Amino acid sequence: MSMSVLRADVLDSNLCAGCGACQLVCPERLIALNPDNLQPVLDFDPASCGDCHLCHDVCPGADPATDEAEMRLFGRTREPGERWLGIHINQFGARSTRTDVFEASASGGTVTTLLLASREALGVDHVLTMGRDPHAGWRAKGVVARDEETIIANAQSTYQLTPYLAELRGLYEHCRDDKIAVVGLACHMQAIRKLQKLQGDIADWARENIVFLVETACSSSTLPKGTIDIIQGRLGLSLDTVKDIRYRSGPYPGKLLVSTADGDRHSLEFWQILKELKGGKNHRCLSCGDWMSGLADISVCDGDPNIFDASLNATEYEKYGRVLVRTPRGQALADYCLQQGTMKQWPIDLEGFNLGLERKRHRRRSYEAGMLPVAKGPSAPDIFDPEQILSDDALIDPKRYKKG
Repeated sequence: MSMSVLRADVLDSNLCAGCGACQLVCPERLIALNPDNLQPVLDFDPASCGDCHLCHDVCPGADPATDEAEMRLFGRTREPGERWLGIHINQFGARSTRTDVFEASASGGTVTTLLLASREALGVDHVLTMGRDPHAGWRAKGVVARDEETIIANAQSTYQLTPYLAELRGLYEHCRDDKIAVVGLACHMQAIRKLQKLQGDIADWARENIVFLVETACSSSTLPKGTIDIIQGRLGLSLDTVKDIRYRSGPYPGKLLVSTADGDRHSLEFWQILKELKGGKNHRCLSCGDWMSGLADISVCDGDPNIFDASLNATEYEKYGRVLVRTPRGQALADYCLQQGTMKQWPIDLEGFNLGLERKRHRRRSYEAGMLPVAKGPSAPDIFDPEQILSDDALIDPKRYKKG
């Protein structure tokens, strides 16, 4: 029954986020996501579900349940002025003071620093991070990190979808009392918050043991096809030769770097890959209404408001993160990092243009003005003039930003 409802409410409307939450919670382990299109493989009898409806209850695809989660976390929902950044109790710029963390990062190592600190301050045993498939180095894969080296190695943004939350299943089954931190995107945070408010064994486990959530801002993620198009189409490489891929390697804002088994390295400027990735996006990501979920303990975005411009014009920019603290636990962890000397912090404001946010806003507004189904957003209204909506192609047109 539950799978039938999930199909009707989410899958038939192309609203699956590919987050892997349904695969995580299925009691009989019937659900698995196709690794290429990130859709649940429905090769079983729906009658097997009985009266179970967990997969539908945790799914953020059609209804992220933002208002309900905010009431539980903050005792209120966001105001209109908080529509796109969410409720927060503090904001600051930040970067890691550790050279290894800073150099491994895409934007200063703030997220990695918080994850490392959670092990000391919150007793975290495992950190869910985005790594690579050991059998296919081009493919993203959720990795449960148990040591500092793996957490640092999995720093940087990854612009590829994978059934990420499904990787928590092993911890639920075999490490029931261990504490967990998760770094993810808006859909991952929404799914975890939906799970934590339910009743039952796996919900109790998630509520008691997933103790820290940190999210990175997301304009939209990409199916594996986007990465395949770059590797095969732009770089002319065979997938089976790829040992590793980094989307923002080197000095800020970073380049896409593909390492192959023969020791060669192949790169593209960051601004060049954005248009290539567009061909691999699904409807749910393109129409998403959340740059940040606003439901994590801490949210982080690039300090630079326009990394496309920085990449296009080779602008030198000191990388750092803009941090929005949302919960007392998040503030306590940020304070701990400051006290330990592992993170620099300084005041910032959040006003002005941010290309990532503008891409999200304009895309969402274009879908809201259209006829296709979209995921439910926060109840806080987004007031806009449909005549002023810009296409994504216009927002990342090199002619718009090229200097000289």
